[in-house]
Amino acid sequence: MVRGDSQVGTAGSPLADSLVVRLRDQAGNGIPGRTVSWLVSGGGGSAAPAAVTTADDGVASAQWTLGPAAGANTLDAVAAGVGLVTFRATGSGGDGGGGGILELIEGNNQSAPVGSRVPVRPAVRVIDPSGQPVGGVEITFEVTGGGGSVEQPTPTTNADGLARIDWTLGPSPGPNTLEARAPSLQGSPAVFAAEGTPAGSVDRFVFRSQPHDLREGERTVIEVAMVDAGGTVVPLTGIVVYLGVFRDGRDGPMNGHLLGDRFQASKDGVVVFDLGLDKAGRYRFRVLSDELPGYPPRSPKPYAFSEWFEVD
Repeated sequence: MVRGDSQVGTAGSPLADSLVVRLRDQAGNGIPGRTVSWLVSGGGGSAAPAAVTTADDGVASAQWTLGPAAGANTLDAVAAGVGLVTFRATGSGGDGGGGGILELIEGNNQSAPVGSRVPVRPAVRVIDPSGQPVGGVEITFEVTGGGGSVEQPTPTTNADGLARIDWTLGPSPGPNTLEARAPSLQGSPAVFAAEGTPAGSVDRFVFRSQPHDLREGERTVIEVAMVDAGGTVVPLTGIVVYLGVFRDGRDGPMNGHLLGDRFQASKDGVVVFDLGLDKAGRYRFRVLSDELPGYPPRSPKPYAFSEWFEVD
């Protein structure tokens, strides 16, 4: 690296100084005629030219235009078979991020049962002033109304400028809102709205996969679903469900012999456990929850027992 590192410029605009590198041999002599590629590795933006041949003194240079969002940018100068150097720069907000635009693409104005994910994943796109997509821009998604949650709330835009997330609505019927933000982009925040509708009533638990016979210390995966009276899964997310284990001939649970976490949260109406036992015997699991809508806390119903299985 010769020149151009650690600059500060306006987001979406060219930096004041060119980026300059020199390719040399072990004696310090410049190596001409080798290709240097300029690859943006963070923050979006572009380099011109994208590749250049070193001059007689081994020097190559390029102009770096920062990505549209304020914040950190990185660019790699790469010489095949030799290695790379990484330039860093900071984009400031300037006049609004250099004209970069955040667009709401899909996933607005949906409805879904409370505690479930909306059917269409909310998506935004980042474009530059000419309408071209910008990759590598971090977007922050935040629930701003209704409760609920998002998975992986800070995705980075892909090569098409798109970023998507999974949105689970809050526990109560009514409006929910979600914002997608990127500092200094026009159109930020993009606001999504959804309506949480009353969930179907949970009638019972069912074991979608049963425990099998085990050796002491061996684990088994058990899958439990919450269903309505017709047997359809009620797609509630975030409901804590727990298992107890009962030995044949004993009325009380023997949870002290369980291996693994017997408390798990539901996802779209399904709960997955990974459990084992450290004591031989004949057992079955019982499933319960204290958080089902329509049932009082610590209600003894609904519950379900698994099939019997042996531990040896």
